Amino acid sequence: MIEFDNVQKTFNGHPVFNRTSFHIHKNEVVGFLGRSGVGKSTILKMVSGLTRPDSGTIKVSGSRIGYIFQEPRLIPWKTALENISFSLKATGISLKDAKQTAIEYMDKVDLRGYEDYYPNQLSGGMRQRVSIGRAFAINPDILLMDEPFSALDLGLKDVMLGIIRDMLSRQPLTLLYVTHDPDEVSRLAMRLLLLLDGGIIQEIPLDPNRNYKKMLRKRFCNRNLKNRRNT
Repeated sequence: MIEFDNVQKTFNGHPVFNRTSFHIHKNEVVGFLGRSGVGKSTILKMVSGLTRPDSGTIKVSGSRIGYIFQEPRLIPWKTALENISFSLKATGISLKDAKQTAIEYMDKVDLRGYEDYYPNQLSGGMRQRVSIGRAFAINPDILLMDEPFSALDLGLKDVMLGIIRDMLSRQPLTLLYVTHDPDEVSRLAMRLLLLLDGGIIQEIPLDPNRNYKKMLRKRFCNRNLKNRRNT
């Protein structure tokens, strides 16, 4: 479904990816972990085609890609229902079908009754639920999530993760979930990939009893110490 082969990407003379390779299968839910600035969001941008690699190849099998960002990015002058139906109309379906599907997805994200509310009339969590509904409504082959719940409190984050889990059970797709919070993504992911400086990828075994935050701190500290010794 998604394959990176010897991908290289440099920003301002800094090699973010140096011959990075990995493969993600159809309908896999994969979490990407890593420190800020290591290139997690750039992976999503390259998958979606918003950014191109300097060299290497990226193969993506899937014509329809959904995106959920950290901020909802709703159109402020359109209602919640119109925000979802607008993206649906862009796929080529009729206005009538787009509205009907949008109503169904408003219900799926537990926002029935808020169809005619504008974004500034909704709470932050409700706006993010609209963005989730919008992303799933287009029936994507691939869904990209870029730290979508980092601005929410723990209670709202739990609600959002529950909604995503429920949506995935009814609508399987390939999901790339970027975050710096391993406890968050491990609740959804089938695989965990740790992104290190230079685009080095390490797979982390899933274990419900594992202290991921402690493990990551140890790996980062060991790697920083190794880097200092080599300079």
